[in-house]
Amino acid sequence: MRSTVEQESRNMSLEIIINTNITNSNHMKIKNIPVNLIDVANENVRKDDSFGKDDKDKLIKDHLSKFDLLQPVVVRFDNESQRYKLLIGRRRYFALSAKGEKNIPAVITQLEGAEAEAASLFENLIRKDLPPLEKARMVKKLVDFTKGGVTAVSAKYGLPKSTVSEWLSILTLPGLLQKKIEKGEITTYEAIRIARKPKRIQEKLIAAANAGMLQEEMSRAGVKRGAPRGLLTIRLVFDPRKKPDKQLWDRIREKADENGLEATDYVRSILLKHVQRKVS
Repeated sequence: MRSTVEQESRNMSLEIIINTNITNSNHMKIKNIPVNLIDVANENVRKDDSFGKDDKDKLIKDHLSKFDLLQPVVVRFDNESQRYKLLIGRRRYFALSAKGEKNIPAVITQLEGAEAEAASLFENLIRKDLPPLEKARMVKKLVDFTKGGVTAVSAKYGLPKSTVSEWLSILTLPGLLQKKIEKGEITTYEAIRIARKPKRIQEKLIAAANAGMLQEEMSRAGVKRGAPRGLLTIRLVFDPRKKPDKQLWDRIREKADENGLEATDYVRSILLKHVQRKVS
């Protein structure tokens, strides 16, 4: 089954945060504030990142040199320093500073501490260019910050529970496989598929990785999209809305678990036994 993570994240925008998480309409203020009165807040999850070297930084600088800012940044006013603390929109802020803008449109919120960091996490979470492991770690922090865990994160941020669980599952993978994810040898889709596999399959993948045969073993394990070239395949479809299909599928999964097999491997073993009996 195809992961829903990327599909869901493509449809999100900063507007979700402003409307459902940052503040309510009674307290939200949007106004132009001086760029030189803004500091990146401690709660901003990318506060220590440099700006200008990354291709995406250059892209937004080029964009904002030609067009106006469409979405405001999000700040909190700090009474002690009498300055604004930037929670969301670090790239937009630096790009406009580089452009020479004197003022920047901003949403002024009262969020601070864990809630402010959670908002910053979510804004970064919906970026398409975020590496899989970094995104998974951000999801975990978001869950840790949110009272009620996965269910509460799903309700608060509009993320399906399955999506949140899929990202968290990546962090359960053995260290060697996580390193392969970081190097780009395992995609997000593949990582989620591997996380669903039994430990013995994961151990096979680790052994294959050490032997330089990771891609081949992922194909054999049914982790990669599509079948490897040259394989003969049979596709079985079970519709969970149909009671007989659901009952059959549940029975297959139950028997597969009893035999320590994946459902596909169990069905293949049944087919082989049936064919062998017919032949003999």
